[in-house]
Amino acid sequence: MATKWKLPEIDVPLTVAALLLVGIGLSIVFSATTVPGQHEGLWARQLVWFGFALLAAWLAAAIHYRLYDTFAYILYGISILLLVAVLGFGTSAMGAKRWLDIGPIRFQPSELAKIATVFVLARRFDDRNIDLRRIRDWFPPLLIMLVPFALVAKEPDLGTSLSFPVILVAMYFWAGMPPGNLLLGLSPAVNVVMFFLTGSLWWFIGGFVVLIGLVRPRLATLLLAVAVNGAVAYAVPHLWDHLHDYQKRRIETFLNPGQDPHGSGYQIIQSKIAIGSGGLMGKGFLRGTQKGLAFLPMRHTDFIYSVVGEELGLIGALTVVILYALVILRGYRLALQARNGFASLMAVGLVSALFYHIIVNILMTIGWAPVTGLPLPLLSYGGTALIVNCVQLGLLQNVAIRRQEY
Repeated sequence: MATKWKLPEIDVPLTVAALLLVGIGLSIVFSATTVPGQHEGLWARQLVWFGFALLAAWLAAAIHYRLYDTFAYILYGISILLLVAVLGFGTSAMGAKRWLDIGPIRFQPSELAKIATVFVLARRFDDRNIDLRRIRDWFPPLLIMLVPFALVAKEPDLGTSLSFPVILVAMYFWAGMPPGNLLLGLSPAVNVVMFFLTGSLWWFIGGFVVLIGLVRPRLATLLLAVAVNGAVAYAVPHLWDHLHDYQKRRIETFLNPGQDPHGSGYQIIQSKIAIGSGGLMGKGFLRGTQKGLAFLPMRHTDFIYSVVGEELGLIGALTVVILYALVILRGYRLALQARNGFASLMAVGLVSALFYHIIVNILMTIGWAPVTGLPLPLLSYGGTALIVNCVQLGLLQNVAIRRQEY
């Protein structure tokens, strides 16, 4: 009897949403680069990169995830060596070393490091001997995350470096860390944010006392949380002096974009004008004036969502958000469905990294987050980012195909 050939059980809604986003991205990159100048024709290069990205996604989905589990630490080690190489002889642009040139190929090792870090953390958390109710089991994953975080921050690329803590927090939660302990673990980060927003530590101290009362942690956990937050409270006033000038300007601009409308606040102001002028239906494809008159900087990369808002209006901008929401929700759904612990944790880490990039970029364009230089996944121009994003989606399809396996 003839064997019936069957297609792999991929997640179709995830695939359709991702392909639609890439299609929108190619059209908007085309529109954003129709302005005469050095960026003309980049859409054709992006289309070529998409061909490579599809191949990379297929390979990521075809190779069984157990192989990623087996070679997780080797891939992580390679990614760390590449990050060190960037600091030594990477290519500089706009005051940062973020790229490596190997022959005609230029890529960002930080993008690869995110995936490798997810593999190692998933392997670590899948260990049955791990109990995240014990403090001693918190630290090995934290150290795994801190190495790439520190190297990427040193480039400097603060926006990308912050994706590593986001990945860790999501995987801590998925691996079973009690929510109360997770909130206590996040309290030092909240401490820093509250200081920069309010200029005082008293708001955080009040919230921290309330949190302690609600969580009622063990004595060892309480003492550790108090000690870490005390150290942060002492160090944070001095942190400002050690930030790079461009990082200080981004924080100041986020808090008050109008203080330097022709300098550091220019990007956010022009982005808001572009999105606001699009109205409900937009000005029409290729008809954006902020883009057309070159008022909007980085319109094909960091601020591509502003072009979407100007030319396609609120309807187009919401359509993009809905497609992203579908990608994220389907990714987390696959994490729930996966019977294998490594596969489930891998899916959570990958989706959380995507979610971080999406939400920060979109909030940045409307002035609700500092300008970080993060591209918008699947839409922004950039070969490395597009290929890595498609690899992440291919890995999610890997989980979808084998979701019933233990």
